[in-house]
Formats: sequence, structure tokens, C-alpha cells
Amino acid sequence: MDQSVGAIATPAATVPRARATLRIAIVGAGFGGIGLAILLKRAGFTALTLFERGASVGGTWRDNTYPGAACDVQSHLYSYSFAPRATWSQRYSGQAEILAYIQGVAEQHGILPLTRLNTTVTHAAFSEASKTWRVETADGDIQEFDIFIPAVGQLSRPVIPAFPGLADFAGASFHSAAWDHSVPLAGKRIALIGSAASAVQIAPELTRIASHLDVFQRTPNWLVPRNNRAFTQRHHGLFTHLPGYRLLTRAYLYLYGEFLFDAFRTGSWRNKLLKNAALKHLQTQIADPALREKLTPTFELGCKRVLFSDDFYPCFTQPHVALVTDAIERFEPTGIRTRDGALHQVDVAVFATGFDVRNSLHHVSITGRNNLDLQQRWSTGPEAYRGIGVPGFPNLFMLYGPNTNLGHNSIIVMLEAQSRYIVQCLEHLVTANLTTLEVRDEANRTYNEKLQKLLGAMVWSTGCGSWYTAEGGRVTANWSGSTLAYRRQMKTVDFTDFKEA
Repeated sequence: MDQSVGAIATPAATVPRARATLRIAIVGAGFGGIGLAILLKRAGFTALTLFERGASVGGTWRDNTYPGAACDVQSHLYSYSFAPRATWSQRYSGQAEILAYIQGVAEQHGILPLTRLNTTVTHAAFSEASKTWRVETADGDIQEFDIFIPAVGQLSRPVIPAFPGLADFAGASFHSAAWDHSVPLAGKRIALIGSAASAVQIAPELTRIASHLDVFQRTPNWLVPRNNRAFTQRHHGLFTHLPGYRLLTRAYLYLYGEFLFDAFRTGSWRNKLLKNAALKHLQTQIADPALREKLTPTFELGCKRVLFSDDFYPCFTQPHVALVTDAIERFEPTGIRTRDGALHQVDVAVFATGFDVRNSLHHVSITGRNNLDLQQRWSTGPEAYRGIGVPGFPNLFMLYGPNTNLGHNSIIVMLEAQSRYIVQCLEHLVTANLTTLEVRDEANRTYNEKLQKLLGAMVWSTGCGSWYTAEGGRVTANWSGSTLAYRRQMKTVDFTDFKEA
């Protein structure tokens, strides 16, 4: 189904030397950065440096160690096509298992020696004189590279709202993506602030140990059954000894995800079908009509991220768990005051309040030609040609860039398509003896105008105020079509859309 790394042609005898001298900086060593580095190495581009701000590789799966952390895409699809694993423990793997997988793949393919850990890139600037990128890190080190590739992901910068009085709160507090495992939680009064993707995984775990749990919900979310199951030894045997069975499993999961894509088209029958499944799930698990009403969304299904859980709703049937829908007014030393005047006594506050995803590169100062600042270029919201290139920024290629997020399938599929596209670009750069490749303004404008027109028919454009959109409502996170459509457009590079020098 996906083109494997082995399918990339081995360069001719004289080419690897040229490819091997192309200095490539990759910022981020999560699924995207590691996968791209593997493909680049296989294609003969070996002068690679991966910059990773953390103490180990793994990206979001290294950072998010909260109780219950798991993926909502099934394991056989949420993995590299070129590095299958036969022994996943369950359909939807947990954080530790996914992290071990990423780190194992990185080690197996020789990526770890190329990675600078505990190194934060703070600035990258294109030099007109040398036609190179000067990359500066937080420790003041500066290196020159021919190619600069941000692969930081969209879920890498946690956000805690500036609640009044938070500094006065006497209890422990932390974000779900920076879980403080030194804080004892058993028998404590805990506030879980947020009710979206992380919260639906955390709440069941806290329900088991807290003396009281308040879940603060700003907006209810659409939630469908997860139906997670453990794999047995029989499954492992089949996946190990019958590779075709494993491939068929992956293909089925992939095609089923593609079938669901139309559920994100406004007014489609599949949207209605999924909505009915979500409402039935809610009705089955919550008998109290008043509570059910509080948990029922009023926006279009899919406008915000659809959640998957079998055990979130049952939390609220427990006597020591409460759903709080009144807005938080302020924190006080002993708890949280809501706008109805009630003080909720709290020992520990857990913020499941999401990430800064509307502009995941704002923490890195990136300047292109004529000192053009990327944030200035993106003043009305991020956009890129095919989610990868930006006019005015030669030899810059992004992974998981603007408008490449999904609501229906595995992001790994998108990352591999982008990685193969970047490999093609760099192969052309070398074989055509070019110094730079830069997306043309007209190509970028035409691409994004068409993209936004298509997005206008999708539920993300219906005005629910999700992180999929920039201020003003333009969809900046999500891709407008199926992954099949994206893979088709990324299969070959149209170099007439690039300035070559």
C-alpha cells in the first residue's frame, strides 16, 4: 500500500558522494523526523543532523506520559509502512509501547548517532551570500546547513490558560503533557481541566484513585466507541508468520479510514451515520437526561476533533465524580471558583488544555530571503505549498506543515508521503546541480486558493472555533481531502512550481 524505503532507487556510483555532502538539518526527532531521516539515509543523503530538544527521541510520545495515554489510531496503521511490528499488545497501543517502537526503529536504522539531544533550535536564517541555512541553538552554537527541515509536529507546545489567581493556588498543578509523577494522587481531590482528547483518557484513570474528581468542561465533544481489544498469542503468530495477513490488516484499517473521510463533509450521510453512532453511545452509557444534555455537543460532528473512548462517560456515573460546566472564574489557594459562585475544593489541578497548534513554529525564529520572517509571512495564519514549502524560504521543507492534519486516518501515511516528496526534491537538487529550490509565489497562491475552496465544504469550516482554524475562521491545520488524494499529489514533484538556482 505505501511505498517502502527499499523501493527508493539506489543512487548511481558517482551520486552518493554528492548526496553525502548535502548538509541537512532536521528539527525534531519524533515520528516525522525519524522517518524522513531513514528515507534520506537510504537515498544516500547521510550528512544528517537531527536536533531534538528532549533527552531522548520520540516526540509527543516521549512527552505525554499521563495515565491512560494511548493512540486513537490502531497500531498496525499507526506505524511506519517500512517497519511493521507483529507483536503489538492491543489494537490501540499505549504511550510506552509506541515510544519503545519509535526508539527501536531509530536505533535499528542508525538515527540515534545523528541526533543531538537536549538541543533546542532557536533561530534559523537563510544566507543569500552562501545559499545556506545558519542554524542557532539555545546554547549559542551555530552551524551551517544546505537544507533546513522543521519536523516539530503540531502537538509539541502545551498551553495552560492564564487563569486569574493560579499563582496563589496552594496545591500541585501541571499540564497533561508534562505530567508530574512525583505528585501523589491517590485519595486526593483532583480537578481535571478540559474534556477533550487527553482528558477522555486521563479521567478513567483518575476516577479509580481520586477521593473526588471534578472534570471541568468548557464544551462537550463528539465521542464514539473505541472498542479496544488485546491481541492474543494467536494474533501475534499470524502477524509474524503470515506477513500477508498483517498487510491485509493494515490495508483494511487504512481503507476503512478513507471510507470515513466523507463523514467530515458537511451534511453527508456518513456524517449523519457517525453522529447517530455517537449519540447512541452517549445514550447507552449515560441514563440521566440532564447529564446527557450537558455531554451533548451542539456543533457539527467533526468540526472539532472526534474522540474515541469506551470508559469516559461511565466516570460520571460514579458518586465521587462530577462534571462541572460552569466557567472557571479564578483559582484560590484551596480550589477553583466558578462563575456560579461555587468553590470546588482541590488538592491537585491537572490541565488537559491542549497545545499551541495554530502556529507550531512560532517558538523558532526563521528568516528567509531579504530577512523575511516566517511569522510575518504567516501573519494571517500558516500556509504552505502542499504543506511543505513556503515562498521566500529556499531549501526549507516542512513535515506536518499547514493543512496536512487529518481527522480520519493515520498521520503516518501523510508523513511518509511528505518524506518521499522531500527525497525527490533533494535528488533533483543534486542531479540538476542546483544550489536552491524555492516554491514560486504563484504556485503557492494557486494551491492554497484551491485548497481553501475545497475546505469550505468541510465541517471544519462551520464555525465551532476549533484549533483547526486560524483567527478569522480560515482552516490552517487540516487537509481538504482523503489521504489517497494527498498521496497522489505528492507522488511526483512538479518542478515548474519551483524557482531553481
